[in-house]
Amino acid sequence: MGSASSRTLRRLAYLGVPVVFCVLGYLVLAIAFAPVWRAASSMSSLFIASEAPNFNSKLSVIYDPDAIKADAASGQTIDGSTLHFPEEGEQYGQITCERIGLDCPVFWHDSDEILDYGAGQSIISKPAGYGSMILLAGHNMTDFNCLQYAEVGDVIKFGTNYCDYEYTIRQIEVWNENDLEELVNGKATQDYEELIMYTCYPFYAISGRKTDRLVVFADRTAGLDVVWKEG
Repeated sequence: MGSASSRTLRRLAYLGVPVVFCVLGYLVLAIAFAPVWRAASSMSSLFIASEAPNFNSKLSVIYDPDAIKADAASGQTIDGSTLHFPEEGEQYGQITCERIGLDCPVFWHDSDEILDYGAGQSIISKPAGYGSMILLAGHNMTDFNCLQYAEVGDVIKFGTNYCDYEYTIRQIEVWNENDLEELVNGKATQDYEELIMYTCYPFYAISGRKTDRLVVFADRTAGLDVVWKEG
Protein backbone atom coordinates (compact mmCIF):
# COMPACT_ATOMS: atom_id res chain seq x y z
CA MET A 1 0.00 0.00 0.00
CA GLY A 2 2.80 2.35 0.89
CA SER A 3 4.54 1.56 -2.39
CA ALA A 4 1.38 2.42 -4.35
CA SER A 5 1.04 5.72 -2.49
CA SER A 6 4.68 6.59 -3.24
CA ARG A 7 4.19 5.87 -6.93
CA THR A 8 1.11 8.09 -6.96
CA LEU A 9 2.97 10.92 -5.28
CA ARG A 10 5.84 10.59 -7.75
CA ARG A 11 3.42 10.75 -10.69
CA LEU A 12 1.78 13.85 -9.24
CA ALA A 13 5.21 15.41 -8.74
CA TYR A 14 6.22 14.63 -12.34
CA LEU A 15 3.02 16.31 -13.56
CA GLY A 16 2.81 19.13 -11.03
CA VAL A 17 6.38 20.45 -10.98
CA PRO A 18 6.50 21.30 -14.72
CA VAL A 19 3.12 23.02 -14.46
CA VAL A 20 4.29 25.12 -11.50
CA PHE A 21 7.49 26.15 -13.30
CA CYS A 22 5.52 26.91 -16.46
CA VAL A 23 3.14 29.21 -14.57
CA LEU A 24 6.03 30.93 -12.79
CA GLY A 25 7.80 31.39 -16.13
CA TYR A 26 4.77 33.07 -17.68
CA LEU A 27 4.46 35.38 -14.68
CA VAL A 28 8.11 36.43 -14.93
CA LEU A 29 7.78 37.10 -18.66
CA ALA A 30 4.55 39.03 -18.16
CA ILE A 31 6.16 41.29 -15.56
CA ALA A 32 9.37 41.75 -17.58
CA PHE A 33 7.68 42.61 -20.86
CA ALA A 34 4.79 44.67 -19.47
CA PRO A 35 6.42 48.08 -20.26
CA VAL A 36 7.24 46.99 -23.82
CA TRP A 37 3.76 45.59 -24.34
CA ARG A 38 2.12 48.80 -23.11
CA ALA A 39 4.22 50.93 -25.46
CA ALA A 40 3.67 48.57 -28.41
CA SER A 41 -0.07 48.31 -27.88
CA SER A 42 -0.34 52.08 -27.55
CA MET A 43 1.51 52.65 -30.82
CA SER A 44 -0.23 49.83 -32.70
CA SER A 45 -3.64 51.24 -31.82
CA LEU A 46 -2.77 54.32 -33.87
CA PHE A 47 -2.19 52.17 -36.95
CA ILE A 48 -5.16 49.82 -36.71
CA ALA A 49 -7.77 52.39 -35.69
CA SER A 50 -10.33 53.21 -38.37
CA GLU A 51 -10.19 56.89 -37.48
CA ALA A 52 -7.87 59.36 -35.76
CA PRO A 53 -7.59 58.99 -31.96
CA ASN A 54 -9.84 61.21 -29.89
CA PHE A 55 -8.00 63.81 -27.82
CA ASN A 56 -9.20 64.44 -24.32
CA SER A 57 -11.46 67.47 -24.12
CA LYS A 58 -8.81 69.23 -22.00
CA LEU A 59 -6.26 69.08 -24.83
CA SER A 60 -6.30 71.65 -27.60
CA VAL A 61 -4.03 73.11 -30.27
CA ILE A 62 -3.28 76.82 -30.41
CA TYR A 63 -0.02 76.43 -32.36
CA ASP A 64 -0.24 77.52 -35.99
CA PRO A 65 2.93 76.92 -38.02
CA ASP A 66 1.66 79.41 -40.62
CA ALA A 67 1.06 82.22 -38.14
CA ILE A 68 2.70 85.57 -38.89
CA LYS A 69 5.75 85.66 -36.63
CA ALA A 70 8.29 88.20 -35.51
CA ASP A 71 11.53 88.09 -37.47
CA ALA A 72 14.06 86.32 -35.25
CA ALA A 73 16.89 88.25 -36.91
CA SER A 74 15.36 91.69 -36.38
CA GLY A 75 16.93 92.23 -32.96
CA GLN A 76 13.64 93.62 -31.64
CA THR A 77 11.58 92.32 -28.73
CA ILE A 78 8.05 90.90 -28.47
CA ASP A 79 5.45 92.57 -26.28
CA GLY A 80 4.35 89.88 -23.83
CA SER A 81 1.03 91.61 -23.16
CA THR A 82 -0.06 90.81 -26.71
CA LEU A 83 0.55 87.07 -26.36
CA HIS A 84 -1.72 84.30 -25.19
CA PHE A 85 0.02 82.56 -22.29
CA PRO A 86 -0.62 78.81 -22.74
CA GLU A 87 -3.12 77.04 -20.52
CA GLU A 88 -3.04 73.45 -19.30
CA GLY A 89 -3.42 70.98 -22.14
CA GLU A 90 -2.75 73.47 -24.95
CA GLN A 91 -0.20 72.72 -27.65
CA TYR A 92 1.57 76.03 -28.02
CA GLY A 93 4.63 74.91 -29.98
CA GLN A 94 6.52 72.26 -31.94
CA ILE A 95 10.11 71.08 -31.46
CA THR A 96 12.15 69.56 -34.26
CA CYS A 97 15.66 68.34 -34.99
CA GLU A 98 15.98 66.88 -38.46
CA ARG A 99 19.25 65.04 -37.83
CA ILE A 100 17.84 62.82 -35.08
CA GLY A 101 14.24 62.68 -36.34
CA LEU A 102 12.71 64.78 -33.55
CA ASP A 103 9.32 66.23 -34.51
CA CYS A 104 7.07 66.63 -31.52
CA PRO A 105 4.22 68.87 -30.31
CA VAL A 106 4.80 70.76 -27.07
CA PHE A 107 1.90 70.92 -24.60
CA TRP A 108 1.66 73.14 -21.56
CA HIS A 109 1.80 70.93 -18.44
CA ASP A 110 3.44 67.50 -18.15
CA SER A 111 0.73 65.16 -16.87
CA ASP A 112 0.80 61.47 -17.82
CA GLU A 113 -2.16 62.03 -20.11
CA ILE A 114 -0.43 64.84 -22.00
CA LEU A 115 2.74 62.78 -22.45
CA ASP A 116 0.70 60.26 -24.44
CA TYR A 117 0.32 62.92 -27.13
CA GLY A 118 3.67 64.72 -27.14
CA ALA A 119 6.20 66.56 -25.01
CA GLY A 120 4.90 68.16 -21.83
CA GLN A 121 6.30 71.37 -20.40
CA SER A 122 6.58 71.69 -16.64
CA ILE A 123 4.66 74.64 -15.23
CA ILE A 124 7.65 75.54 -13.05
CA SER A 125 9.31 76.68 -16.29
CA LYS A 126 8.37 79.38 -18.82
CA PRO A 127 7.49 79.37 -22.55
CA ALA A 128 10.07 79.93 -25.26
CA GLY A 129 11.38 83.48 -25.40
CA TYR A 130 10.63 84.35 -21.78
CA GLY A 131 14.29 84.29 -20.74
CA SER A 132 14.19 81.39 -18.29
CA MET A 133 14.28 77.59 -18.15
CA ILE A 134 12.11 75.57 -20.56
CA LEU A 135 11.65 72.09 -19.07
CA LEU A 136 10.25 69.41 -21.38
CA ALA A 137 9.51 65.75 -20.61
CA GLY A 138 8.71 63.00 -23.11
CA HIS A 139 8.37 59.22 -23.25
CA ASN A 140 11.54 57.34 -24.12
CA MET A 141 9.70 54.77 -26.25
CA THR A 142 7.89 57.34 -28.41
CA ASP A 143 8.47 61.10 -28.86
CA PHE A 144 11.81 61.34 -27.02
CA ASN A 145 13.22 57.99 -28.12
CA CYS A 146 15.38 59.87 -30.63
CA LEU A 147 17.20 61.77 -27.86
CA GLN A 148 19.51 58.77 -27.52
CA TYR A 149 21.07 59.89 -30.83
CA ALA A 150 21.46 63.55 -29.84
CA GLU A 151 24.95 65.05 -29.84
CA VAL A 152 26.52 68.23 -28.51
CA GLY A 153 26.16 70.89 -31.20
CA ASP A 154 22.81 69.67 -32.54
CA VAL A 155 20.26 72.45 -33.08
CA ILE A 156 16.76 72.05 -31.68
CA LYS A 157 14.14 74.25 -33.37
CA PHE A 158 11.17 75.42 -31.31
CA GLY A 159 8.31 76.94 -33.27
CA THR A 160 5.66 79.11 -31.61
CA ASN A 161 2.96 81.40 -32.98
CA TYR A 162 4.98 84.50 -32.14
CA CYS A 163 8.56 83.54 -33.08
CA ASP A 164 10.77 80.64 -34.17
CA TYR A 165 13.56 79.78 -31.73
CA GLU A 166 16.71 77.70 -31.93
CA TYR A 167 18.63 76.00 -29.11
CA THR A 168 22.07 74.44 -29.48
CA ILE A 169 22.86 71.39 -27.34
CA ARG A 170 25.80 72.02 -25.03
CA GLN A 171 25.59 69.01 -22.70
CA ILE A 172 24.02 65.54 -22.47
CA GLU A 173 24.07 63.67 -19.15
CA VAL A 174 22.37 60.92 -17.17
CA TRP A 175 20.88 62.06 -13.86
CA ASN A 176 19.11 60.27 -11.04
CA GLU A 177 15.48 61.45 -10.93
CA ASN A 178 15.84 62.92 -7.41
CA ASP A 179 19.00 64.84 -8.29
CA LEU A 180 17.35 66.13 -11.47
CA GLU A 181 14.33 67.36 -9.52
CA GLU A 182 16.62 69.30 -7.19
CA LEU A 183 18.54 70.75 -10.14
CA VAL A 184 15.50 72.01 -12.06
CA ASN A 185 13.86 73.44 -8.94
CA GLY A 186 16.97 75.54 -8.51
CA LYS A 187 16.88 76.66 -12.15
CA ALA A 188 13.21 77.72 -12.04
CA THR A 189 14.15 81.32 -11.22
CA GLN A 190 17.26 81.66 -13.40
CA ASP A 191 17.48 84.71 -15.66
CA TYR A 192 18.86 83.13 -18.83
CA GLU A 193 17.06 80.97 -21.36
CA GLU A 194 17.87 77.27 -21.42
CA LEU A 195 16.01 74.35 -22.97
CA ILE A 196 16.13 71.15 -20.88
CA MET A 197 14.64 67.95 -22.31
CA TYR A 198 14.59 64.71 -20.36
CA THR A 199 13.31 61.16 -20.63
CA CYS A 200 13.58 57.85 -18.75
CA TYR A 201 16.89 56.00 -19.03
CA PRO A 202 18.05 53.44 -20.08
CA PHE A 203 15.91 53.30 -23.21
CA TYR A 204 15.41 49.56 -23.62
CA ALA A 205 15.28 48.22 -20.07
CA ILE A 206 12.35 45.78 -19.97
CA SER A 207 11.84 45.37 -16.27
CA GLY A 208 11.91 47.41 -13.10
CA ARG A 209 11.18 51.08 -12.48
CA LYS A 210 13.57 53.45 -14.21
CA THR A 211 15.03 55.95 -11.76
CA ASP A 212 17.53 57.62 -14.11
CA ARG A 213 16.91 60.26 -16.76
CA LEU A 214 18.74 61.17 -19.95
CA VAL A 215 18.95 64.96 -19.84
CA VAL A 216 19.71 67.25 -22.78
CA PHE A 217 20.77 70.83 -22.01
CA ALA A 218 20.61 73.43 -24.82
CA ASP A 219 21.22 77.19 -24.93
CA ARG A 220 19.14 79.58 -26.99
CA THR A 221 21.04 80.70 -30.07
CA ALA A 222 18.25 82.34 -32.11
CA GLY A 223 14.95 84.04 -31.37
CA LEU A 224 13.55 87.17 -29.75
CA ASP A 225 12.99 88.07 -26.11
CA VAL A 226 9.44 88.39 -24.80
CA VAL A 227 9.15 91.50 -22.61
CA TRP A 228 6.32 93.54 -21.09
CA LYS A 229 6.47 96.99 -22.62
CA GLU A 230 5.19 100.02 -20.79
CA GLY A 231 2.19 101.46 -22.48
